[in-house]
Amino acid sequence: MRHFIWDFDGMLFDTYPHTLAAFCEACRRFGVPYREEEVFAHLKITVWDALRYYGFDEAMTAAFYAIENDLDFLPRGKPYPMIPQILEHIVNNGGKNYLYSHRDKVAVRYLEIYGLAPFFADAVTRENGFPHKPAPDAVEYLIAKHQLDKSDCLMLGDRLIDVGSGINAGVHTLLFDEFGDLPPADCDYRCRTTEELYELVAKLTTAQP
Repeated sequence: MRHFIWDFDGMLFDTYPHTLAAFCEACRRFGVPYREEEVFAHLKITVWDALRYYGFDEAMTAAFYAIENDLDFLPRGKPYPMIPQILEHIVNNGGKNYLYSHRDKVAVRYLEIYGLAPFFADAVTRENGFPHKPAPDAVEYLIAKHQLDKSDCLMLGDRLIDVGSGINAGVHTLLFDEFGDLPPADCDYRCRTTEELYELVAKLTTAQP
């Protein structure tokens, strides 16, 4: 495997504590009753699921994203353990990393802050305007732009929609099930820790002809 297409939130970076805190803060500002456990369950599906469930209108949604995009709002998202080493290993072994996130350019800013941007060959974010996952459009865009062999591509993410976008694009898929609570999925690989992920990536990249 040579080409690794990464989801951002919950895959490369542990941003759920930050996003959860931002969502709860938006609820407090607008007087919306909430329970953290319930908010988290909806965020794990998608941010839009949480926004719909709690009835956020345009102003509330804008306020939430403003808080979430404030990198000084704590707790700040940070890379999962071993992620820097995994990304570096891929590059050092002739592979390439690509970012595919529903988040805006703040995702790229996070990569820059933590010194991970040099490990990425390209990034697709909200600004590109592609349909949301599990639509394959963004993955297909990266494949066409960089002339990638689909059999050499792996889409990695922590949600079923991430896996779905990879499946719909005809590439290999990996589900990162950090909490061990995701249902069965039609993916090629499944990991619960980044230590497991490192071992898997090492096998996939060293198995090159």
